[in-house]
Amino acid sequence: MNSQFLGGFSSPLNIGYLLINKIAILSIVLLFFLAVHVLITLFKSGMSHSKVASTIKIALVGFLLLLLETQIKSVPFYGSLIGILQSLIVMLCLANLVAYLVVDVYFYYRMNRQVPSFLRELLTMLVYVVFALASLRVIFQIDVSSIVTTTTVLTAAVAFAMQTTIANILSGFYVQKDENLKHRTWIHIKDHDITGKIVNVGFRYTTLLTMDNRQVMVPNNYIMQNIVQTLGSREGEKTAVHLKVGLGYDMPPEKAITLLTRILQREAHVVKDPPPLVVASNFLDSSIEYDLKYFLDDYSSHMITRGSVLNKIWYAVTREGYGIPYPHREIIAKPPEKPFVAEEAPLLSDLRRTEVLQSLSEEEIRRLAARVKVKIYGNGEEVVRQGEPGDSLFIIRGGHANVYLDDALVASLAEGEIFGEMSMLTGENRKATVVAGEETHLVEISKGDIEPLIRANPAILERLSAILADREERNIEHRKKLELSQEDLDRKGTFLKKLKSFFKL
Repeated sequence: MNSQFLGGFSSPLNIGYLLINKIAILSIVLLFFLAVHVLITLFKSGMSHSKVASTIKIALVGFLLLLLETQIKSVPFYGSLIGILQSLIVMLCLANLVAYLVVDVYFYYRMNRQVPSFLRELLTMLVYVVFALASLRVIFQIDVSSIVTTTTVLTAAVAFAMQTTIANILSGFYVQKDENLKHRTWIHIKDHDITGKIVNVGFRYTTLLTMDNRQVMVPNNYIMQNIVQTLGSREGEKTAVHLKVGLGYDMPPEKAITLLTRILQREAHVVKDPPPLVVASNFLDSSIEYDLKYFLDDYSSHMITRGSVLNKIWYAVTREGYGIPYPHREIIAKPPEKPFVAEEAPLLSDLRRTEVLQSLSEEEIRRLAARVKVKIYGNGEEVVRQGEPGDSLFIIRGGHANVYLDDALVASLAEGEIFGEMSMLTGENRKATVVAGEETHLVEISKGDIEPLIRANPAILERLSAILADREERNIEHRKKLELSQEDLDRKGTFLKKLKSFFKL
């Protein structure tokens, strides 16, 4: 048997040259995979480990059979059988070595450590087919061409029976090479309403990971023969998302577009470039339909972003005194109402506790309560923005708000605290950005609300300027912890001048 095996080295496949010394081949394979095993263990590499361990075991079995072959080679039947098994193990070890060098080393680093399973399986299969044919020729002295000739009819029958599988394999080549269907790209299959991210392309199917973290296996042939929409990826081009929103005819379109655009511009996952776009797209039975077009930094945040945008639209539209329309079956005459109504007693109590209003009389407090507005902001909504003009102060009735200075969180305001008093009383731009930390109930007092009281009783300005000066002095002392300078002592007069100029008194 050994003479036949060595005689096979004259084969045109030139495989025999690699099998001149079985011990040398097994030693090389064993030492190589032992070294790879040590490197993977030490450096925690992401390379395949299963083939390494199995090849080491097979090589050890080859040495054992080689030893057994030397002991019983004189036995007619068993000596030849052991020789054939040992030669097959040598060929298998050599095939594993070649497959590992090609797939797990060369392509692993050539493709930035991301070898698609489709390419990995295809190359590995080709290597094993080549070594299987070589084994038939070298070990068993079988003419491979005669086998191919005699099995032509059988091959045709098998191909006909496996036409779907073959179609999936061929389609897998196109899916693998198509730039629009590359790894980690989000796609939508319209016929079955499947949306997912491509995580693997195999021989028979492509694996998609949906937004609820489920894996869906789609046959490759199905992807090539149906309408597939690409939705972009974090690494590639962004794809626009469209959200349809209907608002009432009583809300002016320009105002609606400005409000919706501002919400999109401040949403976390909506990219700034390309900028979001809002257009009036249709006149429906009971509403004007607006098309909100925006781009996401990652399509996996689609559902979260959609819910957040709709949530903020409801609060913003309701604060403006409008509503989200619904289909009407009859004519409804409904007088306009305030969007958020507070009971009189709690509202009066909130106003009395406010420091800058404590100089007002009970009658003045009641007159002011009849004019102020009660507003509710949802979690994450901006109440005021730093640098923007404003003429109102806010009292927190419920929830809490976070204060940001130059996008840095500097404070958190709880129930009963106020902000924006300087803008209301002096007309200064907002000094900080205030964002609702949860659903927050606010009382808004504008310049127009308090101006009639001041004009009727200008002495109120004296008391307000004293309160503002005192608040400012305490803020400066808290921030800088320095003694008041002579300039600080004149702060009351400075605020009094500002207030008279602002209210034109």
